[in-house]
Amino acid sequence: MKADIPLPSFERPDAVYLAPLGGLGEIGMNLMVIIHRKQAILIDCGVMFPDASMPGIDVIVPNVEFLTKANIEIVGIILTHGHEDHIGAIAYVIDDLKYPPVYSSGFTAALAEDRLREAGKLSRTKVHSVKVPGQFEVGPFKIRSIQVTHSIVDSMGLIIETPVGVLVHSGDFKMDTDPLDGRRIDEDALTKAGKKQPLLLMSDSTNVERPGWSKPEAEVGESLRKIISEIRQGKILIAVFASNIHRIQHIADAATKSGRKLGFVGRAMQSNVEVAIRLGHLKLDRKDIILLSDVKKYRPEEVALIVTGTQAEPRSALYRMSLNDHPDVDILPGDTVIMSSRHIPGNEKNISHLINNLYRREAEVIDSDSAPVHASGHAYQEELKKLIEWVQPKFFLPAHGEYRMLVKHFRLAKSVLPNLRGLVAENGDLLELTANSFEKIGYVPSGKIFLDEGSTDIHEELLRDRRKLAHTGVVVVSLVVDKHTGEILEGPDFDIRGVNDEVDLDGLRSDLLTRFREFSSEARKDDVEVEEEFRRVTRRFFRKANGVKPVVIPLIYEV
Repeated sequence: MKADIPLPSFERPDAVYLAPLGGLGEIGMNLMVIIHRKQAILIDCGVMFPDASMPGIDVIVPNVEFLTKANIEIVGIILTHGHEDHIGAIAYVIDDLKYPPVYSSGFTAALAEDRLREAGKLSRTKVHSVKVPGQFEVGPFKIRSIQVTHSIVDSMGLIIETPVGVLVHSGDFKMDTDPLDGRRIDEDALTKAGKKQPLLLMSDSTNVERPGWSKPEAEVGESLRKIISEIRQGKILIAVFASNIHRIQHIADAATKSGRKLGFVGRAMQSNVEVAIRLGHLKLDRKDIILLSDVKKYRPEEVALIVTGTQAEPRSALYRMSLNDHPDVDILPGDTVIMSSRHIPGNEKNISHLINNLYRREAEVIDSDSAPVHASGHAYQEELKKLIEWVQPKFFLPAHGEYRMLVKHFRLAKSVLPNLRGLVAENGDLLELTANSFEKIGYVPSGKIFLDEGSTDIHEELLRDRRKLAHTGVVVVSLVVDKHTGEILEGPDFDIRGVNDEVDLDGLRSDLLTRFREFSSEARKDDVEVEEEFRRVTRRFFRKANGVKPVVIPLIYEV
């Protein structure tokens, strides 16, 4: 537990404060707060998705309560790109942030507007589409947006001029030498900034453990073109992240060149494709696109479907198809499924289950283990080193990664610039940056807000209860008693869920009746004490019988 250290006034004129509320020490939920004189910008505002240890949770968003408690004015939210772990929380936390303006590139702005519109909050929030490259001012911060290449169009890095010095934020990036839209990372802007030695560089740490250089997206495009052109029978279904517009373009070009009609499956896929076409990022001929309701009108070998579900999400299009549960698309023997994505850590079991189900449908599956059908959107070691060489920062803060990644990135940075100073921080650390120093000075309230389908805040205690129920099961013990005489009229009866009930329940019933009668002979203790004893006896019984201690709910009715 972090110590309760009083927050500073944030009024120091020669200091900038940084408070990561997400994305440092984890993958996802990215949110960095930069404060000067009680005015702040937020860089990104993302979600995290739950794993198997979070039953009933649909989405996780960052806790932003400290900004209100410290009376910090949020002058703007700047979104570096449109991935959910960078923009997905905006509709959930915008109320608490008091509806500050949002700034992002055109495609990202359109996605952010969609999120806010769906939540009924767009009318209260101004979303500004900024040029990349371009310049704009937000409160005391002068910001220059710069081109970076990533696995989503319109990604940008930031050069932030503050009253204390210049900060560089890489955003998520790679150094692709041949991106589909020709928009390479802006080396000129970064090297020019480096000649003035920026005060601080914050850089993406996701792939710091991978040596060398990342694979260019063009290689994946060529591989997909070859694979698709060689498939002569059955439908082709290509699972890809709905935000990876360049990958979708490569797939669409290969499919139409092979004489296939295109279908887009999944709500996010259809929405993102429409936005990308409207903004000119995706070039498709409408005559090549078919409605899902028309898929069965074509022979299988005439159809290619681009679908969501790369991570085997239970409600995704591909997952439902694998169970033969999709309203429009059936996977038939002879179909081919191409998994054009990486396996996000933690999803391996679900993806394996999905692939097994696809084989049960007698489909062929091609993934990145069997063919070069995916390239990462994040920089490898040599690219990370190159960025540090360009920027030549005075201080360094590794960002966007699990803790070991941050540590390794800091070491990598020191191998490039041995005299480089900086630190490794985690969510909730409060950092103070001046012209000559960069240090942790305390902590701010932070953490995760767990939400279910109704956007209900599920607090940690309730989540612990859900985990316990999922792990140990539950036993309800009920007893009916005459309220005047104390005589047992019915029971004890048992309702057992998630626990092996092949045990001697008659023995348990006898033990409970004995204890109840003992209480009665002792001038009848209160119901709370009786219920607690029932709970203790039942838990002890199941622990001895099968080694688990279930959640026990005693119900004693008086009539």
